[in-house]
Amino acid sequence: MSQVYDSLSVPQGFQAAGTYSGLCSSRVKLDVAMIVSRRDCSIVTATSQGLMTQEGKVLLLHNGTALPDGPRGHEISQEVCQAAGKCMDEAPEAITLVASGAKGQYFRPSLLIHSLKTLTAGLGTDSQPLEAVLDNSGDVTAYQVALSSGTPGCSLSGIAADGTADSDGLCVIMTDAQADSAVIEGALAQAKAAIDTENFTFIVMANGMAGSSPCSQEALADGLAQLLKKLGFQNSLKACS
Repeated sequence: MSQVYDSLSVPQGFQAAGTYSGLCSSRVKLDVAMIVSRRDCSIVTATSQGLMTQEGKVLLLHNGTALPDGPRGHEISQEVCQAAGKCMDEAPEAITLVASGAKGQYFRPSLLIHSLKTLTAGLGTDSQPLEAVLDNSGDVTAYQVALSSGTPGCSLSGIAADGTADSDGLCVIMTDAQADSAVIEGALAQAKAAIDTENFTFIVMANGMAGSSPCSQEALADGLAQLLKKLGFQNSLKACS
């Protein structure tokens, strides 16, 4: 991967912003992002612990400190999503919080909540590139590809950032194709089967804003595989054998 800080071209219907929350130990790192879809979208998060799926309009992504395990992590997620819903006049159920990074660190939800006004004010202004939030002082790259196979006018945009000794890498993918969570799950698994994606967390959002017919799992899997290779992922050894 190579360092790229050109502002990512997001697909139709998405806006993004990033800022500094202070939750990480670094006093300069941009560590929290907000991605908003104009309409409800399917959001699939794939980590080493498993899959999480949700329908909603807003993704809050903190990069640096993982949520605590168990009930406390659930409480924090509810608290932050309640505050974000109030700030954006959306139902809390329309908000998804993903916190990736070092485990076992003290997590202060108030710092994320205090960042919400800055994030909402920055939406669509390109004030802080989304890539900067994902940056773990390693390689970061962003790319956009067009979907084919019966999905004209649809695109996939992705950002990938290497992980650290304490946390997995991150890959955030957005598409304006129409795909439900089951299709995304199947397509992501299919694309990852032939590509080395070990130690990466994936977030895929699909909002259907291109107005096309539903995207097939095969078409989405082909697009994801193409995008991942453009982002610097390599074929797995099993696929090469």
